[in-house]
Amino acid sequence: MNVVVFRSSLRLMFLALLAVPAILLAVDMMWSHRWYPAPETWDRVVGTTIDAFGSTVEVKETVLSADGQAQQRRDRAFGTVLLLSGVAAMGLSVNSLLRPRPLLRAGDEGISIRVDGARHLPRLFPWEAIAEIRSGVRDDEGAAFEVLSIRFHDADMVPVDPEGGLADPPWLHFWTDDWEVPAHRLAPLLEPGIHRAAGAGR
Repeated sequence: MNVVVFRSSLRLMFLALLAVPAILLAVDMMWSHRWYPAPETWDRVVGTTIDAFGSTVEVKETVLSADGQAQQRRDRAFGTVLLLSGVAAMGLSVNSLLRPRPLLRAGDEGISIRVDGARHLPRLFPWEAIAEIRSGVRDDEGAAFEVLSIRFHDADMVPVDPEGGLADPPWLHFWTDDWEVPAHRLAPLLEPGIHRAAGAGR
C-alpha cells in the first residue's frame, strides 16, 4: 500500500488569490486612501505669504481632526492585521505549492501523519495499533466539516493536542476540508492496511 495525500492545490491557489486584495486593501487603508476613505481632516492656518499679484494669502496645512486621529489609529490597527494575514496566507500558499509536503502517507508499516507541529517529523502509527478508520462530519463553531477519524486500540496513542486534528480518545479526528482527497474517499483506501495487520496477528 502506498497512499500519499497533499493539501489541495486548488484551495492553495484560491487562498493566494484572496491574499492579493487583502494586501492591497491594507496598503490603501493605511497609506494611499485611493478607495478606502481617508481620516477626517481640517485646514489650519500656519502663516501668510505674498502671491504673484502682490496679495497677502494664508498658508494652510491639512491636519487630522480629533475624529480623524481616532480613525487613523483604527485604520492602522486593522490594516496591520489585514496586511500580516495577507502576507502570511500568500507565503503559506506559495510555499505549499512550490514545495508540497505530504499531510498523510500510508505504507506497509502504518500511517505517517504530522500531529506535533511543523518543526516535528511525521509520526508513524502502526497498523497494529489502529482499530478502525472511517470518515464523518464534526461540528466546529457551528459549521460542519468532514473529518478522517482513526480509532486506536490504546487510547494513550492519541496525541493530546494534534496539529490539524481533534483528540477524542480513543479517537483521533483530522479536519480534511483542505486535503486533496476527501475523507469519504480516503478512508476506504486505508482500511486494507488494518485488515492485513489483523490477519497477520492471528
